[in-house]
Amino acid sequence: MSTRVAAIQPHAYRGGEEPRNLPEALRYLGDAADQGAQVICFPEGYPGPYSGPLTFDPLPALREAAKAHGVYLVAGGLEPEAPEVLYNTLTLIGPEGEILGRYRRCQLPPEAVDRVLFGRKVQPGNSLEVFRTSRGRVGLLICSEVFSPELCRLLALDGADILCSPVGGLLYELLDTWRLLLRARAAENHYYVVTCQNLYGMEEGIATIAGPEGVLAERRDAGIILADLDLDRLEWLRGHEESLELPKPYRTIPGLLGWRRPELYGPLAEPSTTDTSTPEEDGR
Repeated sequence: MSTRVAAIQPHAYRGGEEPRNLPEALRYLGDAADQGAQVICFPEGYPGPYSGPLTFDPLPALREAAKAHGVYLVAGGLEPEAPEVLYNTLTLIGPEGEILGRYRRCQLPPEAVDRVLFGRKVQPGNSLEVFRTSRGRVGLLICSEVFSPELCRLLALDGADILCSPVGGLLYELLDTWRLLLRARAAENHYYVVTCQNLYGMEEGIATIAGPEGVLAERRDAGIILADLDLDRLEWLRGHEESLELPKPYRTIPGLLGWRRPELYGPLAEPSTTDTSTPEEDGR
């Protein structure tokens, strides 16, 4: 099966101007759908609320548009659950306009980073989920969670075909490392990785659709990227073993998930013991 995916990389508004993101988001959604996109991914926190008023609720309009175009949509924003309880959330909307599920970011950056991005403190979520859809199995992560191989592998073990891992923005010097990790996560987990970011100024964007065997689309400025994802190829890579035949019929090592040695991985589940304090902090 082939699924056409779009990643949207917009010039985004912050703070009190955030409601201006919604008409742009609806335009982008319509344009992507007109180009045949069946799954559409917006950036982290887009169209909002993110740094602006929590009274801004774009979901009703997004749900209506997803239904009108018959697409799956991943949209970002802060999710208020109770006074002083906020989550950084991705919402997966289905082609009937239904909310299929939400992912709350589990691994948070330092609180100081959240304060700069949102002006607020957010809470961590506590669960990962792969959503079964008619266009493939979709896993969700947010921003720098792609730097965590454990989270990415857990979604692969749950059968993800597509990992949507949109970014908030302001990457700058991290761009090269980030691009490297997007390709690595796709290659080592035998799924497609989709990412995009908000552009707040003249910065370079990271919109990318990467597969296990290479990058399918990328863009550094504002706009849409699209790619056709071959889900049958994923099954082939997962179900075949590496061989020494030449020329090799693959561009990443197949069968990797079958190489696992879980009995060796116990320390991965243990709390970190790394001492990150400076001599001044610990009295040395």
